[in-house]
Amino acid sequence: MLSRGQIRKINKRIRKETGREFKDFKTSLRKDECYLCGLKFSSFNIDKPCIHWLLRPEGFKKKHFPSVYKKFDYFQIQAYFRWLANSEVPFRNINDLVEEKSLSKIIENTIKYKNLEWSFSSSPGDYSGHKFRFHGRFPHYHFQMKINGKIFIRYSDFHIPFIDKDLWTFKVKQGQIKGLEYTFGYGVGMQELLDNFSPEEILNLVSTTDDYSKSPLNLTTIIKANSGKTISGDEVANLIKEGKRTGIPLAKLIRKLKNVKAQTIITPGEGVPQISGRRGGRKKKKEKRPER
Repeated sequence: MLSRGQIRKINKRIRKETGREFKDFKTSLRKDECYLCGLKFSSFNIDKPCIHWLLRPEGFKKKHFPSVYKKFDYFQIQAYFRWLANSEVPFRNINDLVEEKSLSKIIENTIKYKNLEWSFSSSPGDYSGHKFRFHGRFPHYHFQMKINGKIFIRYSDFHIPFIDKDLWTFKVKQGQIKGLEYTFGYGVGMQELLDNFSPEEILNLVSTTDDYSKSPLNLTTIIKANSGKTISGDEVANLIKEGKRTGIPLAKLIRKLKNVKAQTIITPGEGVPQISGRRGGRKKKKEKRPER
């Protein structure tokens, strides 16, 4: 068993390596190049399988996808997509919310980047392998890709095997390996945002918007006057105007009011892509009304 000191050294080394890799990723992204293979995102070289093929360069077809997943494991593909998604808008483009995931799935998440959408799914049966079926007897996951909202690769097209490294990493994520934790780091999505940031930190991160379709979060603020006191509608209206002018959420501005109690409920916004379920089409989102 590793000592705490050894674990700290390992974590420090991993953070340093990941930071360096992410820096290379961003540098290449600005050049419209893939940091893994060095080619332009628009390039397709049949002899150099790469994750950037799933950005659909000219020449890439669904039949070429196995060359990608045979070279790159589940967590490598996830990290690549997550880094792309967060390079466009932090957190918002990665829906890995537990509350929106099907209870019958171990893995179910959707990642969006520009006009592309990638989704991953694995049920308990997939994860353990279908012992009595011809296809998928090994631990595997399913993958879906959409371009401009239209399906390019279907969940049912492939049974993509988890390698031993994947299965070990899942054990780390599930807390089965004492002393070790796993995070997507620069690729964290909505779930880790809500899990790891306090409400105060989230309020300091967000600003108001008139385009609710792109909002990563909804802030619903409930105001109640203290016993024997009243709330001035004019004061609230002025705060709403101030929020629109400055971008400061009403949830913060409301603190200017005296003799009131306020509660803010933070939920995923309309800009977060819906998780694309494997059966029965896309799940409906519960209606969420943004702060106005």
